[in-house]
Amino acid sequence: MPVSGRYLIDDEASWSSHGEFVSHVNAVVNSFRKEGVLDNRESSTIGKAAAQSKIGKVEGYKPIFDGTAASLAGWPQAGPGKCSLLPDGSLRGSGSLGMFWYAGQKLGDFSVRLQYRDVAPGTGNANSGVFIRFPDPRTPLADRPADSCGTVGSARTAPEWFAIYCGQEIQIYDGATGEAQKTGSVYNFKPLGLDKAGVTPKGRWNDYEIRAVGQHYTIIRNGVVINEFDNTPGKSSSREGDPPTDLRQFLSGYVGLQHHSNNDLIEFRNIRVRDL
Repeated sequence: MPVSGRYLIDDEASWSSHGEFVSHVNAVVNSFRKEGVLDNRESSTIGKAAAQSKIGKVEGYKPIFDGTAASLAGWPQAGPGKCSLLPDGSLRGSGSLGMFWYAGQKLGDFSVRLQYRDVAPGTGNANSGVFIRFPDPRTPLADRPADSCGTVGSARTAPEWFAIYCGQEIQIYDGATGEAQKTGSVYNFKPLGLDKAGVTPKGRWNDYEIRAVGQHYTIIRNGVVINEFDNTPGKSSSREGDPPTDLRQFLSGYVGLQHHSNNDLIEFRNIRVRDL
């Protein structure tokens, strides 16, 4: 939680109990109050918020990519292209359209948090995205329900299109021209313009969080909610041939990272998930 625009109390740590977290917050608040950073009203508000929170009562975030080669063991590639581990512990996607996805856990109601930055060559911007709530793209065609999202068009033979047609892509693209749907868009279902995307300078690391609770999705960039979407039945894609939301009614699924080309270079790091 931001305090006076300068301080942050981390709610991602693992706490043995709710009381331990509340005691920690109270100690920090008392220190700030003695320094004159907080007044009594602000201190009381923060203390009450900590007491009312669920931190320490529920599991915290679990890293699914922590910058090590070992943490990539549960990440297969769907389709062409690849994601490479860089010396600084980040991932960089390259090659043609494909998806690097985490097969280690099927997520129900969840939050996924990660950091990304645009490192596209030259003056261009990179086009990428985070896929959520798609079924296992390795499922054989014969084992998919008839007339389902996994039996439409390219999804029949291309695993990356299985995710495109069955899940939802949460867009990453800060370019002023080119692709019209900017960062935070639920691709082809609830687009955002550049004025709503929370654009930062190219090359800067961004915090990105996607929450899915039931069929309600919340997209948060650098601590600010930039989009919300209800993935309820009856909504059509703006792209002809895409399955409607009626065929995307999954209450659990996987997460993945999209890559487009060698000009659409995005780096990812510090990827973690939490059950909600």
